[in-house]
Parts: sequence; C-alpha cells; structure tokens
Amino acid sequence: MNRRLFLRGIGGAALAVPFLNSLVRSARAQEAPSPRRLVIFYTNNGCLTNRWFPTIENGAGSVTAASLETVQADGKPRTLAPLAPYAAKLLFPRGLAMPLSGFNNKVDGAVHFDPHDQGMGSKLTCAPLDPAGEHWALSHSLDHEIARRFNQGTNKIPLVLSVGNAFTNVKGIVSYSASNTPFAPVTNARTVYSSLTGLFASGSETEADHRVARGESIIDLVTHDLDALKARKMSGADRRKVDDWLALLRETEQRVLPSACTAEAAAALGVTDAALTAAGYPARGGGFGNSEAVYTLGSEMMIRLIALTMMCDNNRSIVLQWPGFVTFKWDGISHTHDHHGLSHRNGSAATGGQCVSGVLEQIHEIDRWYAGRYAKLVKTIDSIEEGGGTLLDNSAVMWLPELADGNAHNTNNLPIVIAGGAGGYLKQGVAVNLAGGNLAVGNSEASCAGGGEAENNSGNTGSSGGTVPLNKLYTTLINALGAGTPDWIPVDRFGVSDAVSVGFGGTAPSFTTDGAGNVTDGPGISNPGELDAIKA
Repeated sequence: MNRRLFLRGIGGAALAVPFLNSLVRSARAQEAPSPRRLVIFYTNNGCLTNRWFPTIENGAGSVTAASLETVQADGKPRTLAPLAPYAAKLLFPRGLAMPLSGFNNKVDGAVHFDPHDQGMGSKLTCAPLDPAGEHWALSHSLDHEIARRFNQGTNKIPLVLSVGNAFTNVKGIVSYSASNTPFAPVTNARTVYSSLTGLFASGSETEADHRVARGESIIDLVTHDLDALKARKMSGADRRKVDDWLALLRETEQRVLPSACTAEAAAALGVTDAALTAAGYPARGGGFGNSEAVYTLGSEMMIRLIALTMMCDNNRSIVLQWPGFVTFKWDGISHTHDHHGLSHRNGSAATGGQCVSGVLEQIHEIDRWYAGRYAKLVKTIDSIEEGGGTLLDNSAVMWLPELADGNAHNTNNLPIVIAGGAGGYLKQGVAVNLAGGNLAVGNSEASCAGGGEAENNSGNTGSSGGTVPLNKLYTTLINALGAGTPDWIPVDRFGVSDAVSVGFGGTAPSFTTDGAGNVTDGPGISNPGELDAIKA
C-alpha cells in the first residue's frame, strides 16, 4: 500500500496504533505522567518584609492558615492572608539572595551600578550586566532555559506577559534569550488568545486520546515499541516500511493536544472574545497604561490565559511580570505617588528625604493587592483537574520579587513563595530556613513608622543574613521539571556566577568577556547543586 494513503487512512492520534500491536497493550497499561511547568509571578520594588513572611519562629516550620492570616503583635494585618486557603500547597524557601548585587561588580574593568537594573537584569539570569550601552544582562534567563529544555514541539521560547505598559529598557525587562538580548513581554492578552485558538480541539475523547500521552509526540509514545520491533529479524522490505513510516511521521508530526484544550474550556475559564474586549484589549495594539480596566479585568484575563496555555500544554515556561512605575487607583486604592516612589518612602526616585504621609500603609495596600492577584493565579490553576490531581500539583508557581525591601534595595533574604509541588518534587506546606541561624524578617518599618510628613526616612530598612545563592533554587526547579521526563540527567548549576555579597559590602566579583557579550572568565559557580532541604 502507498505509505501516504496508509497514514491518511489511520487518522489522528491513533495513526501509530494499528501499525504496532504491542502499543494497544502498553498504552492501556499506563498513562503517561502529566507535564510539569514553571510559572513565575514577578513583582517590582520589594515589599514590607516584616509583614510578608509567615509568622513562624526563625523562618522554619509548618505553614498554616493562621501563620498567614494572624494579625501581628502591633495589630497590623499580614500581607499573605489571601493565600491562607492554600497553605498546605505553599513552600517558602527562606534565606536566598540574588547573586551579583552591590556597587562594584566589574565587567572588563568597567562598573555599572543601579539596584533596579541589577534587580531586573540579574534576577533570572544570575549574570552581570553590561556596563556599556543599555546595560543588558550577559546571559539568557531561567525562563528561556526551561522553555528550551521542556517545551514540546518546535516552540522553544517562554510565554512572557506584562500587565499594562512594558518598558523597553533594563528596568522593564526580566527575560533574556541570550547575552545582551532582552526578550520583551506581551502586553495584549488578545495576542495570547489568538495564538491558542488554532490549537482548540473539538468533539469527545476517542480511544486514541487514551493511548496518546498529553503533550508528547506520537514518536515519543511508541519509541520502546519501535525499538523492540526493529530488533526483530525482518525482511528488508519490512524494515524499509518502518523507516519510511517514521520519516513521514517526522515530516508531518504535530503535538497531540489535551482534550481540555477546547473553545468550551476557554469559555468556562472566562476567556472569550467579548471578555477580552471588556477587559480593554482591542483587536490590535498594546501598551494600555495604568488604566483601571487593564489592572483589574485585564490582569484577571492574563491569569486565565496562563491557565488556558497550561491546559493546552502550549508552553511550560511562563512569566507574568508587573510594571514597577504604577500609581494604584483601583480596587479601593487611591494613591497619588507611584509604587516606585512609595517604595523609597519619599514619593520620588530619590533616596532619603522625608516620608510621605501614611506611606507604610500605602505600600501594604499594594503588597496585599499583589498577594490577591497571586492567590487568584494559584486558585485558578488549582481548580483544573489533571492526572489525578490538579494543574497546580504538577507545577511550580513562584512569586519572585525584584528586591526584598524597596527602600534598602537589598536582594538578600528574598521574600519568595512557591505554590505547587512540581509533580511531587518539592515540599509543600512548609517554610525552610536554608541559611541557618536566626533568620529575621527585615526592618521595613524602621523608617516612616510614625506616618507623618516631617518624619525622616533613614533608609535603614534592610535585613542581614540570608545569602544562599538563588542559583541553587533555579537548579532545583530545572530538575523538578526534568524529573518528569524519561532518562533525565540532573543538572547541578545555572547562571554565570553565584557570587553573593550582603548589601553593598564585600569583595566585588570581576568578569571578562570576549567582546561580543559572552563572559569568558569570572568567579563562576562556587556552590553547585540543588537545595536538598526543599525537595520532597
């Protein structure tokens, strides 16, 4: 029979089944594991750290709803109270620090320092910044590493989203596809929706759906059967049939989509053309400014689209970043200074000076608003069933900050929370003190606690300790996703360097490049490996 007619007659996901009899038995015997994914929720300007962390002595122990909800001894509410219903699915890796923070990092003998440039450019790359030009980071970022390793098919780039305007300079870019190569986020939710509609399946599940692993290629599914078949003695003609079949399948192969990737599933999530229009997303364009519609309905739509992207297995590496220079005027918040200025306590880009009246409560309002958005993301992902659990159970959904405290601009003792166990790889329902010793929550209310205009802003609001390199968390997350794939060989490092200094002191690292932006010499990774203490 003509091989093209043969394949055309079989049809769809089942095209391999009648060709290899053993597939029917093996596919029914076990279902392929669900895909694992990383979602990063990225916010700017730090937070009030002493209100953010769970109330657990010395930063370690079980995370309960009470530890997230309980009002502080001073009567002030906790930031993460919206996450209380998900306490059992949360992991707080305490004591981590971003590498390459500080005044005097040198690249080819030159220095560039700006805490926000470093907080953005170095955060996901763990690489120094180019002291010349636009000060871009000198390596690719974690989201691209994840996408290249784990995305299915030919799509090897992450889905990076931003709500509202996205700056096109180093202060607005957190994702890098390569050294000196920023990767701008998508700001129009309609663009994301359009990329998914072509994947929507229709109709009920067939027998083939039960035989094909979600998100895996047909060739991947039948590899062992093919190997066994080809090991047998067969005629040259039969061997050519197998080779011809494989060659054609590789030419025409498409990922088999989960049955939940449908227009009906999208509508059930609230992702429709009408809803996109109501959220302020026109048919074309982007860059919507600080409008109430985009930050309320629009951010809600971005969260739903992240869930839909995961259901369609269209990307296993997703970033939702929030702009840092935003004046909050929605959901009962009515500020006159932008978030960046409030984080400095004085309402401007300057440091020091006098406190804005009621500035700490205004920062807390912003922190709680972001906590509500993160909780909504977690809730949405956790509401979708997959493989005997939920999408959240198979994912790591990480809230990652630019800074710890925005006034001190410190990047040690970072406030990080991860929801979901990444398929059982990560602990849940605990905070883990990775640094050891007495791990404090910081001094965010050391300035401006009186709430008056004339009060002096000392800027002494950081925290000491907590300098375990963030690279080790990224290495753990890479292996968490890799553990769900066959024949995975664990990695022991990520990034250019894990050099960490507390505040702005210590010995500054020095790097050499080849002139094309590629780092050829420097301190490198001195502390490789995973964070075993957070592994399940």
